[in-house]
Amino acid sequence: MVNTTIRPKQVKWLAILILLTTSRFSVVTYFPGLEMLGGPDPNEWLGPWATDTTLGLLAPLMAYLAYKKTGLKLWGALIAYNCIGAFDYANGLLTEYLSPQVSNPPEMIFGAIGLFFCIQLVVIYLLFNKNVIHHYSQVSS
Repeated sequence: MVNTTIRPKQVKWLAILILLTTSRFSVVTYFPGLEMLGGPDPNEWLGPWATDTTLGLLAPLMAYLAYKKTGLKLWGALIAYNCIGAFDYANGLLTEYLSPQVSNPPEMIFGAIGLFFCIQLVVIYLLFNKNVIHHYSQVSS
């Protein structure tokens, strides 16, 4: 049986940092601000906001799994989830540059997205730490 009480400290940080990205769910409240729905913000934000909403909903589950479970499939899923999240943040930065939001100041948008993009990159970095890889590659006996 895998001893799940002994985790590398990086696994704890993975879970905490993933949990921080739950806040991306809050963009669900921005949808009425799209031009197509009568708001001032460009329609180009539909994709990034939809992805943010989905990833924000999944964040607590992913953080829980990252902390409590092991397995190579989970490790792969965590890599995929966080790479998609980082790509979404990069897409948000590009979207803000090409089609700025009207309802929020650009400094706030670039700052918030940039900070969480860095957090997502740190999570990806931690996932490739040898202690983390070893933790997730443990096999139950």
